Amino acid sequence: PHFRLPSASRVAAMCNDEPGVVTPEEIKNVDLTAKRNEYHFPPPAFLDRIFRKMIAEERDLPLLYTFFNISVTTLPAAALVFYVQSNWLGAAYFILNLLLFQERFILALHYSSHRGLWKSKVMEAYAPYVLTNFFGIPGGIYYLHHCVMHHVENNVFPWDVSSTEPYQRDNFLHFLHYWFRFLLAIWVELPYYAWTRGRKEMAINAVVCEVVFFSTMTVLYSWNPVGTRWVFIIPTCVGSFLLMFGNWSQHIFVDPAKPKDNYHLTYNCMNHEFNQRTFNDGYHVEHHIHSKRHWTELPSNFMKNLATYAKEDALVFQGVDFFTVGVMVFLRQYKYLTSKVVQLKRPPLAPDQVEKMLRARLVPIKRDE
Repeated sequence: PHFRLPSASRVAAMCNDEPGVVTPEEIKNVDLTAKRNEYHFPPPAFLDRIFRKMIAEERDLPLLYTFFNISVTTLPAAALVFYVQSNWLGAAYFILNLLLFQERFILALHYSSHRGLWKSKVMEAYAPYVLTNFFGIPGGIYYLHHCVMHHVENNVFPWDVSSTEPYQRDNFLHFLHYWFRFLLAIWVELPYYAWTRGRKEMAINAVVCEVVFFSTMTVLYSWNPVGTRWVFIIPTCVGSFLLMFGNWSQHIFVDPAKPKDNYHLTYNCMNHEFNQRTFNDGYHVEHHIHSKRHWTELPSNFMKNLATYAKEDALVFQGVDFFTVGVMVFLRQYKYLTSKVVQLKRPPLAPDQVEKMLRARLVPIKRDE
């Protein structure tokens, strides 16, 4: 049961209303009560008791269970690929890991990086320094790239080196440039960013992590090319594509009039089952407004602030996820996207006005300074 756009008769009635904002009762937000689906299975009871003593907040148990799932499935499977040295087994491992855990892990890493997960600082390093390597992210650089660079610079070009601002964002060739720049240049651009912004310790740490990663890959490949290829090299290439397409899609609609405003540089996706797999990642406006807000609070905080969203002309979709939005933009399916927009003001905009607004937020952002 998703939020449904008003019927023709309802639109006509609303057009006669005084200008206003839709109420929470008019938007049935199923994300508020939907069953969580981030992890596949809980740990045994004796381990669960231990984990509950080690975790900082029990409401983050789904994050911890996700990391547990990966630790007892992905890591042994990766070891098996190295042992057997079969391309068929390697391909099966890569595909299954991609389908079962890639999205879940990235978002678990995301929220645990923003707020922390464990009481122990040693355990805090487990996901960002160890597990990341199995999902296409060299250990030790995610925090700098996402929590520091992306959120501090807030998608503003050129400081956010993964900014979507300079691109015509419905042009797939522009996206390919964006992806290849990340894949080939991030190794230099990220530490350079940190150094020039006065974060010299982070810059040095990034360089060290990159050297360790490439040195380790070189040694492993000379010893076991099949295992290294399927466990680390291919996931790094594919993972970079998925990460960049995700960020591109989240920041595909940027209002050229207010490109630095959190209500105008991204959008929300509500009432979609991907929110239950990704710790409510669809509420991206909420996340940018307050990056440390707990993931369980994102849908409710959105609902509490509908009037502000309406006042700011913030963009909200229902029944679609970010990847679908990105694909539909590339296919120029604006009428489909228009039908998925949740209109928070009354009277609502006509479909052609919504489409015009969407198109206007896809153009490159240009600044005089």
